[in-house]
Amino acid sequence: MLVSLAVAVIVAGGSALAAAAAHAGVAPAGAQDGVAAAAAHAGAAARPGNVTIYLAPASQGGKDSNTGLTSSSPILTLAHAQQVLTGLNPTGNVTIRIKQGTYVASAITWSFYVPGHTVSFMPANYSGGGRPPGGDPVFADPVSKGTHIGQTWFTAVLPAAPSPLHDGGNTGLRFYYLDIEDYTQGISFNGQAGHSWHNSTFYIQPSTGVNGNDVSGMTFHDIGDSFAPSQTGYGAILFTDSSDDSISNSTFDDIYNSGDTDQLHALYITHFSSGNTVDKNLFENTNGEAVKVRDRSNDNDIFSNTFKATGGVSAYLDDFCDQQCVNGASPKKYRECASYGNRFADNVIETGTTWDLIPPGQTYAGGSPCSIPKGVERLHTAGNTS
Repeated sequence: MLVSLAVAVIVAGGSALAAAAAHAGVAPAGAQDGVAAAAAHAGAAARPGNVTIYLAPASQGGKDSNTGLTSSSPILTLAHAQQVLTGLNPTGNVTIRIKQGTYVASAITWSFYVPGHTVSFMPANYSGGGRPPGGDPVFADPVSKGTHIGQTWFTAVLPAAPSPLHDGGNTGLRFYYLDIEDYTQGISFNGQAGHSWHNSTFYIQPSTGVNGNDVSGMTFHDIGDSFAPSQTGYGAILFTDSSDDSISNSTFDDIYNSGDTDQLHALYITHFSSGNTVDKNLFENTNGEAVKVRDRSNDNDIFSNTFKATGGVSAYLDDFCDQQCVNGASPKKYRECASYGNRFADNVIETGTTWDLIPPGQTYAGGSPCSIPKGVERLHTAGNTS
């Protein structure tokens, strides 16, 4: 769970770091390069170890002209938190402590990581072991002309080259006890962005992935283009080339598209997203399958969840596009292969069908050159109850 709850910036450079931190605290949007340059100027010896950044709503003193380095000087936005962190360039774990309240927050594209360490987003008073008192901090999609804008709250992408994680790896994001509402999509773990992801025929794996992330105790509420139109929703959490993630003890409620109703899922695990664990979550009121797995996303383990009033053909769907699918597709699609070794077990499904495979066939790999290891099936099921 929580690796480190640093309560102060660990300083190894005294006044030089303080100057860099103060500079980072007032940097305007889009000034990440300048902030990074200030940190570099401060010298390698000034890099802190573990770092804590503090956020508060505007009504509680949060503003991006603050430093964000103490609870008495909180900043307002995750976008600015990323700028501050880029300037500090820490060597250890990062904790972003978020004061309870509502943040009307524009979409954030996140690419700051510390190789070998974690970046955690949590309520200000979270100490591990369960939901803290005082309610979850709420992130809500902004409204324009009476309508939610329609965007993804948080998109994790790989950093631009040159950087250790440009081609993928363990990004170590941690999300605890936040409420995400009225966005078209909640979180996107996207290891595909900025990389080549297909040849003339097939989807290809674009990177090692945006991997090793943890979502625990979160609430995703009113997600989809029914609530935030202008783009199609695909997932409350969308995994694209993202593996070894954990989704647990979270609630997915009212996940609806008004148009492409079969496109939106609480969890959409697609394109080379393997080894993910999904356990002890509540999925209720969705108009697509609650969990969909697609295209060489193998060895995912979905167990001990509760599915209430979920739509689509089943609570769990394994789907991919073979040559027949490609031939009938408009607009053009690229070929995919079956996923295999997935497990759907010990779940409670209160309405509808438990699981389905499209195209059918536990050992259908999708045609040459796709393959499934000998003795392995696409899906193992056991212990599911209605």
